[in-house]
Amino acid sequence: MAEAYRLKYQLDKNPRWTDMALADGNKATALNDSLPSAYVTLGRIHDALGKNDLALAEFDRALKLDSRNADALTGEAHSYEHAGRLADAEAAYKKAIALRPDYWDGYNSLGLFYDDQGRYDDAVKELQHAIELTPDNATAYSNLGAAYVDSSDPKNYPQAEAALKKSLELAPSYGAYANLGDLYLLQNRYAESAGVTEKALQMNDKDFIVWANLVAAYDGLKDEAKANTVVDREQVLLEQAAKSSPRDAAVQYRLGIVYARKKQGEKALACAQTALALSPDDAYTLTSVAEIYERLGDRKRALQYVEQGLQKGYPLQALQNDQFFKNLLADPNFRPSPK
Repeated sequence: MAEAYRLKYQLDKNPRWTDMALADGNKATALNDSLPSAYVTLGRIHDALGKNDLALAEFDRALKLDSRNADALTGEAHSYEHAGRLADAEAAYKKAIALRPDYWDGYNSLGLFYDDQGRYDDAVKELQHAIELTPDNATAYSNLGAAYVDSSDPKNYPQAEAALKKSLELAPSYGAYANLGDLYLLQNRYAESAGVTEKALQMNDKDFIVWANLVAAYDGLKDEAKANTVVDREQVLLEQAAKSSPRDAAVQYRLGIVYARKKQGEKALACAQTALALSPDDAYTLTSVAEIYERLGDRKRALQYVEQGLQKGYPLQALQNDQFFKNLLADPNFRPSPK
């Protein structure tokens, strides 16, 4: 039951699911303190809430009971990643694969890790391995398409579209529709992006990231009324997420963008500073803070942070594809120096 509630939280960020998951997880360990899977679930719940120390403690308990538990190792890797211990994370992902080399999700998890770190070729390699093991795996195809999309390299876009359409052919899913909408957004195919993103939101309307993509699609279509309506929905979800996961930098900078869009400068800047304090060297944090300052009319600060984002590895191509940054990139004071 605890694991089921945790999975519900992945789709619906309502904190009641984590409250119920923790209650049942703790009850499970009280009934039997020798079940590694119970500690794995508790670790995953704490990890989802950004409580890395608590998560690692639970995964450690699971591994003391079963040192070859691949799920515990993968969970431990997630927590290491979220804590910024990237070398430890990569080692744990690889150890999990070594313990279960025929299990597709080990390669899937490592591929997603590489995707998050901007190592897109490595991500594609691992995700393709997952597909080789499970050729009818819609999730792996969706993640492979996402890795191609995240590379922001137009030459990868045809492969991205093929992988995502294959995923949808195997099993229509929220994730594949959302990723396809993101791809069409990058290609300035705004009407198509809005269409498939709306399909994603019909399946799961709790993810603020996908609502943000729909905002961008409506912006591209110059439909201000629809965009503003969607921003209101996005704000509600982000404010809920900020309460349940206060140490999530992505939530903070995305909420800052929403406040900046609404010209609520004080709130926007508070979110920007919180995001920077939580994740000062993250390329996406820095670039998003640049967007906040640009929306608030502070071009000097916007240039400062966008240049820092590029230095930390944010793809210049991604900025060039983003219509919002068009004026900033044309500023004579812009000095691109990508990593």
